[in-house]
Amino acid sequence: MHELAALLVAADPNTGRSAGVIDPATGAPGLGLPTTDPGAYQDLAATLTGWDREPTAPVGSSTWLEQGCIRAEVHLRQVELEHARPWERAPYWYVESVGGALDALDTSRLDDDTYRRAYLQLLEDCATFLTAGARTLDPQAVPRDWAVMTLPAAAGLGVLLGQGLDAVDQQLDEVSASRARRLRDEACAALERFVQRVRLLTQDGRGRWQVGQDVFAHLLARYHCLDLSPEQLWEQGWQEVAAAQQSLTAMARHRDPHTPWAEQVARLKAERTPAEHFLTSYRAETARARELTLEHDLATVHDDQQCLVAPLPEFRRAGLPLGEMRTVAPYSPDRTSLFLITPADLTAGPERVAGHERDNCPTFIRSIVGHETYPGHHLQSVHHQLGTDRDSFLRFFRTPLFVEGWGLYVEDVLTETVFGHDDQALFARRNWLWRCLRLVIDTGLHTGRLSKAEAVALLEERTGMDPHMAGGEVDRYTRHDNPTYPSTYVLGRNALHDLRARHQARFTSLGRFHDAVLAHGSPPTSLLGAVLDGESR
Repeated sequence: MHELAALLVAADPNTGRSAGVIDPATGAPGLGLPTTDPGAYQDLAATLTGWDREPTAPVGSSTWLEQGCIRAEVHLRQVELEHARPWERAPYWYVESVGGALDALDTSRLDDDTYRRAYLQLLEDCATFLTAGARTLDPQAVPRDWAVMTLPAAAGLGVLLGQGLDAVDQQLDEVSASRARRLRDEACAALERFVQRVRLLTQDGRGRWQVGQDVFAHLLARYHCLDLSPEQLWEQGWQEVAAAQQSLTAMARHRDPHTPWAEQVARLKAERTPAEHFLTSYRAETARARELTLEHDLATVHDDQQCLVAPLPEFRRAGLPLGEMRTVAPYSPDRTSLFLITPADLTAGPERVAGHERDNCPTFIRSIVGHETYPGHHLQSVHHQLGTDRDSFLRFFRTPLFVEGWGLYVEDVLTETVFGHDDQALFARRNWLWRCLRLVIDTGLHTGRLSKAEAVALLEERTGMDPHMAGGEVDRYTRHDNPTYPSTYVLGRNALHDLRARHQARFTSLGRFHDAVLAHGSPPTSLLGAVLDGESR
């Protein structure tokens, strides 16, 4: 593993788990929790400063690309350490860290004494970590909205700690099971004290979730490597929205000149997927997306990979109204992605459930599965792992400008090669409008041009999105780790189309062009362009 990657993994178990790093002591992804010691983060910030170097290798070379990605990662981490500071500001960071560690548990290994001790140590650490969180969170820095969005996630974590691990403990010997039950009770008690603290912060929190103009501009320039200011992005966003609305209107008129696009989409959503069929529907469409990718030769589909569909863990559902894609991790020993679907909350009332079923209607599922699975995020993550050397920083580094840009670009490719002007194409065009609005909402929220209520209203009015889903989307945009992220979908997609226009002609097929683009990991698209230019000479 690259030296900087190893340093970042050692500093944060959450980073290690997301990267798929195996703990040599247990032979499994790490079960540890991050530190709450500000001194440790200050030391990390000082170390990162030494890695903030201009690339020195020839422009377009693999080494130059690696150096550029190192610098981009350093700037992202510096923003997290200097401005985001989740250990002081984001209560949900504690809940998600605990839930993520427990979710990584490999129950098949509990008969191994070392692994069993690691599980018991994790349970003990959960109480310590949550207790430290209640003490460390700063009312002057915690935004009230972040405290509010923590409570449903904490409730889900409480279910996991209180009942969800019963089946795990049943696999333990009597002594270990008794200790696990006691440690879980202590963790539940610590969680309840943590929740009491968070409830106070929903009233007492004085922090701001907006990062402001300067930090937003810094991320655009230094992390995404874009020559683009927040003002330019705001203007571009509105231009993209206008163009997307015009394109959507034209497609709808071509399909049915007497029915507006919103009504056509509403009709498709009315053919809703029953809540009990969410998983089976997503599984069927994932299999279909794989076959379409092979049939149309959109990219190489390797034999030793798979994409599994499963329910999203309860502690993650509050901020993810549709679900989450967990792609093949860079250092994972296998090439399996998890497409995690948010089940309908059957206790939320019939209208809320009906809205969730409409948002997961068959047409939407077909239009989004390609983005997430084949040839989208899952397949891209497989190529990322296979195309990068384990000791290169390119194996570790993943930027949303490439990853999310690829997913959105794939929707265009599927419309072009498969869907034409059918129902899925209409939904893809409506989803394109949604993603264009992200440019406006992302920039507007964090630079003070839009309030949360105005952002939710934009999604509801411009795309016909269900209020619950629109609210969940906007909540996600405000998180500490999300400024500029929503904008990367459109920005990355546009850059990939530019690369295709410049380079596809030298490849024998679209699939071989895609293989070439995917062979360099997940770097900023502006840097990738220089690499492809060099390879074409």
